[in-house]
Amino acid sequence: MIQRLRFASLAAVSGFLLFVAAWSPHLAKGQDAVLAEPAAGEVEMKVEKELIENPMESKLVQVDWIEEMFEGGLTMVALAILSVGMLAFLLERFFTLRSGKFMPPALLKEVRPMFHERRYDDILAACKKHPSTASEIIRHLVEFRGTNFDVLQSGAADIGARAVLDQEEKCNPLSVIAGIAPLLGLLGTMIGMIEAFKLVEVFGDEGGASLLAGSISKALITTAVGLILAIPALLGYHWSRRRVHTIAGSIEIESESLLKDWFLSRK
Repeated sequence: MIQRLRFASLAAVSGFLLFVAAWSPHLAKGQDAVLAEPAAGEVEMKVEKELIENPMESKLVQVDWIEEMFEGGLTMVALAILSVGMLAFLLERFFTLRSGKFMPPALLKEVRPMFHERRYDDILAACKKHPSTASEIIRHLVEFRGTNFDVLQSGAADIGARAVLDQEEKCNPLSVIAGIAPLLGLLGTMIGMIEAFKLVEVFGDEGGASLLAGSISKALITTAVGLILAIPALLGYHWSRRRVHTIAGSIEIESESLLKDWFLSRK
């Protein structure tokens, strides 16, 4: 768990530094543009004149989404960190939530003959080679082999339940990201709208509609990015929860099979 948290933290910090390095030139460019806003009316008149003379030019206008993201402000930095964290948690869930990691077929196949031969040292050695939920259950059976069947069954069930609960808790960061990302995007939009109307208050009609539209466009990009992050995070959360439930069923079935083989080997 600690290693996974270190990996996610390192990935988030790296993404933050890379984003800030790439975003800094655009920040300076954005500041220069604000200083030059009083002449925005002339730009608007020039653009309108060009569109009137060449109406087909309006069809060639395309949105540079990468540029818009860089213009999103400091909120985009937080969203970039969230995106790195989301990717790290998605990859961790994808590679972890496999039935073979909890109930390795190789371990089960290796130890079952040892039950009947009562080679307890070899069973424990095999468990060390395949650390998993199955190895913990088998180790429990060996260490408490002198107790009755009900105690062994209860202990095996507790081990499986703890493993499932631990995996369910590790899915929660994706749910948190799915909830925070749109809120951060909305916060960035609100900040951008406030700045947009502040520009109108300062420059009045000098900037025209282009001044307000440009600022609002930059503000709305944060909400769009927040939703883009929230959708895969929410899908990943529900997928990983479903995988945990599937693995829980696999653990239950294999645990019952192990207990049955163990009980038969004791006769």
